[in-house]
Formats: sequence, structure tokens, C-alpha cells
Amino acid sequence: MFINCNDTENLPLLARFDFLDLFILGETGTGKSHTARLIHDLSPRKNKPFVGVNCAELTPSIIEAELFGFEKGAFTGATSAKMGKFEAAEGGTLFLDEIGELPANLQAKLLKVVEEKCVTRVGGNRVRELDVRIVYATHRDLSVLREDLRYRVAAAQMIYLRPLRERKEEIVSLARLFLSEFSRKSGRVVKASDRTLKLLKTSEWRGNVRELQFFVEKACCAALFAAEDGKQPNETVELTDELLLARLSPIAQKSVQPFRAAENLPPFTPGERMEEYIEKIETRLLKNAMEANKHNQTQAARDLGLSRSGLIKKLKRISH
Repeated sequence: MFINCNDTENLPLLARFDFLDLFILGETGTGKSHTARLIHDLSPRKNKPFVGVNCAELTPSIIEAELFGFEKGAFTGATSAKMGKFEAAEGGTLFLDEIGELPANLQAKLLKVVEEKCVTRVGGNRVRELDVRIVYATHRDLSVLREDLRYRVAAAQMIYLRPLRERKEEIVSLARLFLSEFSRKSGRVVKASDRTLKLLKTSEWRGNVRELQFFVEKACCAALFAAEDGKQPNETVELTDELLLARLSPIAQKSVQPFRAAENLPPFTPGERMEEYIEKIETRLLKNAMEANKHNQTQAARDLGLSRSGLIKKLKRISH
């Protein structure tokens, strides 16, 4: 069965089809490891091992032994046999992160293993059959792989993780999650309003979710340090606009210029119905927001705290 998966909405379905190997593509920090683990936890293999390997962290001299295992005496220092990552993941999921960093000679051996789903330890002759799902991941173009392995990996069902700058609607909820985690670990309650957290949308977050997490943690530490004077250990600490803006990039700070919501408001005529006057204010507010955002409905809706569809409905009403 073929499933076209260019994003994460089909994750539960892909996880359930655990006979399918998967390929996760995304920039550094977009959450490839988290996604691989989530796939495993949602799959029928969830009670079996999840084994993660960062290929970029292994030196060429030990990658083969780490992945495929080795027999006693296979090389100097091999005083006993040891299973590799493939065997360790038997029945479960093997996550090969940054597969693009594997040396070319090992890519050929990896291709044989993933195609035949069997492995031979270094220094051994016994072929060991495998029941393992493989999840590949990389932030690089697949052209770095050997042609034969590239075709094999590209044939797997692909999950593309968009960079955070393309899914800014998730920033506030992610930041709130990181606030909660920091509070749990530190034992201090750190809070922030949605209005304050929306300031985080002004940054590009080239390091993606990982960069956002580190930023929120540092901001929480700064808030705790600033609150030491006169604060009791059990008091709630608030992240303020000023604290976040001071740590965002200069470009981000420049972009946080609120449009003038009250500019050019109509005068109120004594005796006028208040409901009609409020409608006039709303009309002016909508027009100001659209002008400030160069008629970009998505950005205007975000500034007004509306959904895009909600903004469109209001714009249609005032155009009649």
C-alpha cells in the first residue's frame, strides 16, 4: 500500500503499518528524533526496543562494529562477542539519524542489510535474520548517498518536517510546553501570557524547535534571577515582554511594532447607539490591521487574535 505523506498528519497510520520503513527529512532541530520515537510508540512495536543511532557521532573505525556487531577476536580488543544496533532493535525500531554522514564503503554494506533484513557480525559467518523497522533521517540532500542506497532510502515512505519558520502557528504552544517542562524541573512556576509568547513569532528560529527550547529555558532562568529580590521560592514568576524582547534578535525587535489600533477612529455623536459606534470602531480596526500588514490576511488575523476564516468573514461584512 502506498501512502503519500509529506507532513505529519498521517503519522498514526504510518506507525500502524509497521512493515514499512520510513524516511524523515528535515532541518536540524525540527524534531526528527522525537518524530521517530513517536512513530515507534504509536506502532504495534511499542513494547519492543527503540534503538537510536546518530551516524554523525560514530567514527568510521567503529561504525560497522556498532551497527552490525562483532564476534570474539574479530579485531584487537574484541575479547567477547557483542550484538550490534540492528540485533539490539530486534522486533522493534532502529532509528538511523543523519544517515547522510555514513562513509561510502559502509553504505554498500548497509544496503545489503536493509534489503535482505539480515546481518552478519564483523568477524563472523552466521547470517542472522532480523525483524526490525528502520527509520532513516537526515537534514542533507540525498545526493550525498550512493546511488543504490539513495534509491532504497527514497523508496521508503517520506515524512517531511517543515522548519519552524513555516509553521509559526505552533510557536506559542511549543513555548508553553517548554515553560511547563522548565517549571517541573526547576520547582518554580514560570508563566507567560499568550500575548507575550506571540513575540517569539518575530524570530526566524533557524535552529528550529531546538533553538526555541533553549531560548525559552534561558529566558526562564533570566526571569528567575531577576525575581530573586523579594520573591518567595513558591511565588509564580512572570516572563515579561521586556525580558523576551531584550533577548530576541535586533531584526525581530524591529518587527515588533504594533499597528495603531485607535488611529483615525470616528467621533462619537451624542445619542448615537453604542452598538453602531462599536461596529465603526471594529471596521476601522480591521482596516488598520490590513493596512499595517500590507493586506496579508494571515498576518492581520494573527495581530487581531482571529482565525484567518474569522477575519475574512468580518471583512466581507464591512465590505457590504
